[in-house]
This record gives sequence, structure tokens and C-alpha cells, in this order.
Amino acid sequence: MINIYKISAILLFLAVLGSCQNKTTKQDEHSENESEHHEESSQIVVLQQKQLEVMDIELGTAKQINLGDALKVNGQLELPPQNRASVSAIVGGRVQSIAVIEGDYVKKGQVLAQLNNPEFITIQREYLSAKNNIVFLEKDYQRKKELLKDGITSAKSFQQAEAAYNEGKSTLNAAKSMLQLMDISVSGLENGRIIAAVPVVSPINGVVQNIDINIGKFVASEQKMFEIIDNEFLHLGLKVFEKDIEKVKIGQKITFSLTTRPDKIYEAEIFALGKAFDMNTRAVLVHAKIIGTHEGLLTGMFVEARIVTSSKEVRALPNEAFINEKGLDYVFVQKSKTGDKIEFEKIQVNKGVSDLSFTEVLFIKDLPKETIIVTKGAYYLNAELQKSEFGDEH
Repeated sequence: MINIYKISAILLFLAVLGSCQNKTTKQDEHSENESEHHEESSQIVVLQQKQLEVMDIELGTAKQINLGDALKVNGQLELPPQNRASVSAIVGGRVQSIAVIEGDYVKKGQVLAQLNNPEFITIQREYLSAKNNIVFLEKDYQRKKELLKDGITSAKSFQQAEAAYNEGKSTLNAAKSMLQLMDISVSGLENGRIIAAVPVVSPINGVVQNIDINIGKFVASEQKMFEIIDNEFLHLGLKVFEKDIEKVKIGQKITFSLTTRPDKIYEAEIFALGKAFDMNTRAVLVHAKIIGTHEGLLTGMFVEARIVTSSKEVRALPNEAFINEKGLDYVFVQKSKTGDKIEFEKIQVNKGVSDLSFTEVLFIKDLPKETIIVTKGAYYLNAELQKSEFGDEH
């Protein structure tokens, strides 16, 4: 009997122990599942569109960029002298009206401003006087020419008439040329239309870059009033050091960015190599035409450029798209968008080569090329994510 009781007690103890262990295992599994779910959900952050704007977060896609071997050089945006113009008046006057503002596109011959000056009326009267006088001088010249043939007048009298006629023609032509320089219609003037204000016109097609006048201001002759630039022929002027000039050839591709905005990449192609060294810098000037858009580019801007010597096309993101935590690299991708709410997921990636403020991105899991990624401000998005994690703990 004693043995039966002992066996029963042992069996009961084992049954209770097994039940406890099974309960503990289920609790552990449940706890692990909760932990995994919490870890997964902690990689998601939701923001409103207005929050993105306030935090200056920008979205985009990974771009194909050539980050192969390259020669790094500096330079600036330049224009040929024939594609920029300083506009001034032939004759000084007071500004009556201004027809453009800075940034306007104008065509050659378009009126920029109107000037008035009593001297303008005097110049027109002088032309009309010379026009009328030439009629009399020509008739007198022709009459004395005939009289000379008949021996009725002296050679001296004819020569005086001829000299006066030639002088009159010179005076008339000079007055006419002045009117044309002032852009006053000669035919209109001969029909009795005397004007008190003269137009100042653009000598080239281009954009108004500077305006140095205002209404009522008196501008002297040849004083600069406007500056017009034609950005269609904007190009790069790059300084290549003497030791590197053998690596540079006409036709080579260039990628460049503005020093003020390194995350925007432009392309260019070398079309001319300088033939002389700058003795101070020991550099040669290399010229490259810009391929594609000129948007955001202005003459005089400084650039950082890469002259491509070997090609390596990679998917790349701006450096601001990456965050690093505990030696691992991450980016944020857009998962969904509902109304003004956007859901982002933090995913791990690997980095490749870096240059021109861009870095090659190697996705651990393949993503479609059109996947929207946070290209600027990932740091702030990560801070929001950490705030939400802290709130979950409490």
C-alpha cells in the first residue's frame, strides 16, 4: 500500500510540473510574439503632409548616377560676352516709365524703358531743319553747275555751292544716324510726329538680371540702366591642373552640382580645352556645355564637377537620405498614403561608393525603381520614430 501511495504522489507531481512547464512555454512564446510584433511595428512612422513641409522633408526615388572613377575639379558658370548686354541710353534723360522687372524674359528690340528730355525735341528739329536745308542747297548746287557749263558763273562760286551741298548732306546724315541710334522713327518724324520720350530697347534676347534705375531718375549718357543675359549659351568654365590635363578630352561627360545645392546633379560635356596655363594656379581652363535643363543655373555660380574617366552607373541617394544606428545603415520608404497621412517604413540597406553628396544604395530586399524614398530629412523622421517608441513604453 505504501508503494502505491508513493507512485501516485510522484505521478501527480509530474503532471502538475508538466502543466506548469507547458503554461510557461506558451507564455514565453506569446511574449516572443509580442516582442517581434512590437519590433516590427516600431519601424513604422506616420506623418501628415503638413509635418513634412514644416520639417523640410523631401521625397524622391533612387537615381541612376555615374559614380565611376573621375577627376574632381572646381569652376563656375560662364557666358560668352556676346550673350550678355549692359543697356544704356545714347542721350541722357529722365526715366519716364519702366516696362520690365528683374527676371523678365525679353526679345531683341523690346522696349525696356522710356526717357524724356527737351534735348530729344531739339535733335528732331535739327534733323527736320537739315532735311529742308538740303533741298535748297541741292537746287543751288545744280543751278550753279549749269551756269558754270555756260560760263555764266565762276568756278569759285560753283565750288562754294558744291561744298555747302556736301556739308548739308553730311549734317543730314549725321542727324538721321542719331535718330536711328535713339530708335526714333525717321519716317514718322518726316510725317510730322515729333516725340518727347524715346525708348530704351534690349539689344539681345535674354533675361533681365539687373535694373539700376527708377521712375524720375536722371540717367547720363552711357550710364548702365539694365543688364540682360542670355542663359541659352551658359556653360562651365573648369580649372584643370597641369598634372591632370592629359586625362581630359573633348567629348568627355561631366557631372556637376552647385556648391550651394550639392544634392542636385547636372550633366555637361567638354567642347573646348584651353591652350594656355594660368601661371598663378598652373591650371588650364576647360569649357563644357550643359546637357538638359538650365533651371536654377545663373552665370557666376560656383560648381563642383567630376570629369568621368571610367563609367559605373549605380542607384544612388543623397547623403541626407541615410541614417546610421549601431553601425547599420537605414533609409525610410513610403509604404502607403491615405489622404494627407503618409506611412513610412524604416528599412536596412547597405552603402556603396560615394561622391558629389550622393551614395550608392544597395537594397537588401529588391524594391521597384519607382519606390518613393525620403531623400532629405531622414534624421528628423527617425527622431519622430524614436519619440513614438518612447511613448509606447509608457
